[in-house]
Amino acid sequence: MKQRLSNVFLKTTFRLNGLILLLAFSTLYMAGCSKDDPPPPEVKWKLVFQDDFNGSEVNQSVWGMYDGPGHAGNGLRRPEAFSVADGILTITAKMIDSQLVSGGMAHKQNFTYGKFEARVRADEDTSFATSAVLLTWPQSENWPIDGENDFYETTTNDRRSFHTFIHYGADNRQFHKEHNFDAMEWLTVAMEWHKDWIKIYVNDTLQWTLTEKYAIPDVPHHLCIQLDAFKKTMAGVTRMQVDWVKIYSQK
Repeated sequence: MKQRLSNVFLKTTFRLNGLILLLAFSTLYMAGCSKDDPPPPEVKWKLVFQDDFNGSEVNQSVWGMYDGPGHAGNGLRRPEAFSVADGILTITAKMIDSQLVSGGMAHKQNFTYGKFEARVRADEDTSFATSAVLLTWPQSENWPIDGENDFYETTTNDRRSFHTFIHYGADNRQFHKEHNFDAMEWLTVAMEWHKDWIKIYVNDTLQWTLTEKYAIPDVPHHLCIQLDAFKKTMAGVTRMQVDWVKIYSQK
């Protein structure tokens, strides 16, 4: 009888101890998964460049202006397409001597990762001939292998929206997102380019996140502002306007 009681006691004790251990492990697991855990730290950005276009012309000490053939050989890119007045940079596209003349310019400093932000708008283009673009382009000029981040591109549509295209790979593959914001209105558009993701913001609100690391460039790029021609001719005049641009590096 004693032996039997002893066995019962031992079994009960073992079960109680096992339950205590189980409860202890459960408590530790739940603590590790607590909803009160702080989220991963947000990336902090430091402003390293800003242009408010307050002068009377493009500051060519920081911007290089294109002077040559247009996008894909369509028309010409000329410095004369740019004007600066009342704190606004304007690129004008129009026909001059039977040539579609527009413009583009590139910032002279390169960055690997960063935040690129601008206040921008584009006129309607009834010829569907031009696309207003804010992008980063590889310092190496090794395109498309070293990528291209078109974070604001109207394409040749009616300007009722704009697009983001992230180019990558030797065969120029792309990730694409259409943003349903009227590109004829002033918009604040930003791209956060991090080693783990690319995020697109419109008017300070996150609109799209790309996390496919194989598509994210990891080499130096520079900011470009372009009004690109997709046809040889157009009717009338159209403009791309930029109020300001800002570039940030990661703190």
